[in-house]
Formats: sequence, C-alpha cells, structure tokens
Amino acid sequence: MRYRRALALVGASAAALFTACKEPPFAPRWDADMYMPLSFQSIPVQAGSVPNGASATDSFPSPLSQDLSGVLGTVMKNLVTDPGRCSAPSDPSLSCDLVTVTMRKTLALTVQDTLFIGNAANTLTAAGAAGGTVVFPLSLTGAQTSLTDTMYLSPAAVTMLQNAGSGASAVWIQVRGTLSNQSGGTITATAADSIGITNLTATMRIAVSHK
Repeated sequence: MRYRRALALVGASAAALFTACKEPPFAPRWDADMYMPLSFQSIPVQAGSVPNGASATDSFPSPLSQDLSGVLGTVMKNLVTDPGRCSAPSDPSLSCDLVTVTMRKTLALTVQDTLFIGNAANTLTAAGAAGGTVVFPLSLTGAQTSLTDTMYLSPAAVTMLQNAGSGASAVWIQVRGTLSNQSGGTITATAADSIGITNLTATMRIAVSHK
C-alpha cells in the first residue's frame, strides 16, 4: 500500500511538472536573419555609337513595386530595433539590416547610379531620405564588368519598411543615374547591351520567440 501511494505521488508530481513546462513563465528568444528578395530588372542601353565624353541618363523604365502584405508584413513587425543588440560593424547609428545589390554591364561605360527604396513612388529621390527612403549610390568604372555592394540601413529606413509592411503593404524600387563614355574612344552599343541588376535582396534581423 505504501509502495502504491509513493508511485501515485511521483505520478502526480510528474504531471504537475509537465503542465508547468507547457506554459513556461518565459519563452526562449533569439535573433535570426531573414533574406527577402526585392524586385529588379535590367536597364536598357540605347543602341548606337557613344562618342568619347558623351553621357546620358539611365533608369528602370518605371518604378517597381514589392508587396509586403501577408506573411512578410507580419514578419516585418518583429524586426530587431534595439541598438544594443543590432548595429552595423563600427557604426552604432545604423541597424544590422542591410540591402545587397549586384550590377553587371557589357560595355566599357562608367556608371553612376542610385538605388532608391521607398514607401511610395513619389519618395524615390534623395530628398525622400528624411522619411526613411533608402538612397544607395552605385558606381562602376568603365573597366568594371560587375559590382556587388552592401548598405546597412538607418533606423529611419527600418521604420519605413515596417510601416510599409503594416500600412501601405508595398515598397517602391527605382535605379537611375548617368552613363558616360570615358574610354578615350567611341563605344558602340547594340540592342543586347544593358546595365543588369542580377540580384537585389534585403537581409532583415528579426526577433524569434519559441513556446
């Protein structure tokens, strides 16, 4: 009889412990990186001869939109914004969230472009940076055929992305700038030539809670 009572006591204690484990007083938390592809396209180059010293404007034919509704919008609400947990290397004023872009070109033209990411098409200028618009300068010399560059985002840019995910449900993307021929000779462009954006992603640090 004592043996059975002892077993019953052990069983009741184990059941109580299991119930307590299902509803812990706190849940373990950690940070994780989320890779978010962004919309991009190539920038066409007008076919024909480009004399030495000539320059022209270039851009996406029109701004692109990226939907941030649904799951992406929910995830954006969990971005880590604590500067003590998340800052760019050697610059505590920036977040750990970043944008990475890869550009390629087939001609020996010098490229001075800027990538803009904003919450509306009319914010895609350097003047819009005060509202969190990402302004990312991109430069390729005539000799370069490709460039991969990374830019850490400001807290204002992170807030803009969060607001886009919860309110406007979209961000807008544009690349524009100038092309120039500084090669010393004439460059001939064909219909197959372009300034190619081959990768555009945002890496966002999010807070994860596991129950």
